[in-house]
Amino acid sequence: MSGPDDETILRSIRLFREALEQTQQLYVEAGKLAEGSYGWLAGDDAVEGADMSAQMDALHQGFVMKVFAETLPDPSARTMEQRQLGRVLLEHLWGQPVMGAHLHDSIDWLLDTAQDLSWYDVVRPFLEVPSLRDSWSEVETMAARLATMIAVVDGSEDGSDRDRLRKIQAELLAAEQQAKSAPASAPSAGSPRRIDAAPTPTHGDHQTDIDHARDAIAWLRGEAKRLRAGTADPTASADLADPGTERADPSTERAPEPTPTVTGGRAAAAPTAAATPAKSAEEEVDNRTPEERLAAAREKLDRLVGLDAIKNQIQTLANFLRMERKREELGLPTMRPSLHMSFVGNPGTGKTTVARIIAEIYGALGVLEKGHLVETDRSGLVAEYAGQTGPKTNAKVDEALDGVLFIDEAYTLVDEDGQDQYGREAVQTLLKRMEDQRDRLVVILAGYPREMTRMIRSNPGLSSRVGTTMHFDDYDPEALCRIFELMAAKAKYELPSETRRYVLRGFTHLYINRDRHFGNGRMSRNSFERSVRRLANRIASAPEITRELLMTMQAADIEVPGITDEQLAALVEPDGLIRVLCKHCEAPQVVDDKALGTEVACTACKETFQCDWGSPVIDRHLPEIGVAKSETAKSEEADESLEAATSDETAP
Repeated sequence: MSGPDDETILRSIRLFREALEQTQQLYVEAGKLAEGSYGWLAGDDAVEGADMSAQMDALHQGFVMKVFAETLPDPSARTMEQRQLGRVLLEHLWGQPVMGAHLHDSIDWLLDTAQDLSWYDVVRPFLEVPSLRDSWSEVETMAARLATMIAVVDGSEDGSDRDRLRKIQAELLAAEQQAKSAPASAPSAGSPRRIDAAPTPTHGDHQTDIDHARDAIAWLRGEAKRLRAGTADPTASADLADPGTERADPSTERAPEPTPTVTGGRAAAAPTAAATPAKSAEEEVDNRTPEERLAAAREKLDRLVGLDAIKNQIQTLANFLRMERKREELGLPTMRPSLHMSFVGNPGTGKTTVARIIAEIYGALGVLEKGHLVETDRSGLVAEYAGQTGPKTNAKVDEALDGVLFIDEAYTLVDEDGQDQYGREAVQTLLKRMEDQRDRLVVILAGYPREMTRMIRSNPGLSSRVGTTMHFDDYDPEALCRIFELMAAKAKYELPSETRRYVLRGFTHLYINRDRHFGNGRMSRNSFERSVRRLANRIASAPEITRELLMTMQAADIEVPGITDEQLAALVEPDGLIRVLCKHCEAPQVVDDKALGTEVACTACKETFQCDWGSPVIDRHLPEIGVAKSETAKSEEADESLEAATSDETAP
């Protein structure tokens, strides 16, 4: 079989370079998110001049190296096209090209170093830091995309290539399973935790999440430092692409002779250009003005799908606080209402995300000095033995001072019969701190609507201190589709019209038949993750890699949780209508759902607009091929039947 032509190779190189840049962006943005959510865990131990985004930038280098090494067959048999991708990867790592005889030695160094990294090493923050777990599907996507490009760049693909791609998927899945069952204890600096390590079961409570996050952040600091510095071989000229190092000008410098050395079980010193000093700690400080920080927080809020009522409430509250601040500056009387809140809604409706944004807004407005968010639940407040709950609750509040304390499933602190003395002690301790330090602390209580209403009404102290209640409604089908599209767009996937029909029909059925445990945004994310895995399996057997193949998610790739392929196909088969709004005149109109993803003409203003998504006009019931009802639905039906029978028996 003849190899690819020059144009195909150049296209593959361009796609590979774009994928590397997207991977770097994914890791850096994750570092910024972790810094905002869990930066307080680092305490005073943070490494000077290396914030989490810089550390994650270093970690992404290990990730792309690992993908490259695991995808290649016998390194001695690598093809010319794969060597070219190796050159692109080295240029991405070091910021300058590696040419000629240096390329062979440099790729050997890359492969040797990457083999010493475990998959758990290079993805751990996405598995153990709660605020980064939502990005795990994007990590899997980038691994599949990079590996596929490397495997088929030479124009051929055989069973061994497919086996290696499946092995990468299996090892990432094994790493994910390990994270779900691993204890919260960081491995020692010299012994990375391997994916075949025997896991120890643990309970998935919020305190465990915090412990895992603390361990992962502490580990990340050391791991990033090792990835940057290697073993500092005296003949090597610099660090491994230090994120704080200025990129050398390719036109004026060439890579020196590499010294491929692996010592002590960690990344070795790399052949790179001379490094410049890392950024100082002062350069890493957020130097944005309060106005810029506020604008950034509002932009995050505006980007959230739906939640219009929540956005209006937050905007009103922010305007009020800004007005009070101006009045204070002018010496006018001010009032400080209780800023403690209650977030009520089903899972996956964005409560934690909104809480994080509110913390940023309060920090920008000067209401809170730091504006950070500390997440917890009952396990982070209540101790196992009498007399320990008060100190444990106080310790958690101390972590959140000058920021926001977000308590998920807060209703579990109060039982209906009043026999839970530990929960009652936590509530009483919390109430006192909420009042005594109301200028330095904002508490947000979150949970299911009925339980939260019952909790707040049952405790006069809570009802008097919680001044604002925000209701998070379930996402409707159109909003769920937009969440799916946001994730797809971020990962550079395109959704053709038929693909959109599959997503909309599936989500519509789940929404109409939902119960109080409906997954909302999490369900949409799960659907996207499963669809990406399907796409990866499909393109693994493709004879030629193309940009269209990598970026287009076909209808056959779509998987909706709880619905089989046959059921989803039956749902999509009938014709359907959707209600859309013209983007020019906002006139409502009904169009065929086959127009999804295309331009349509407004019947009112005659202008054309892009029909991204719409609200289904008619409910599509699932065909009679069997979808098992949830245990909750079965239980509720049984209760209703029992109530009906009891009513009949007692009727006169």
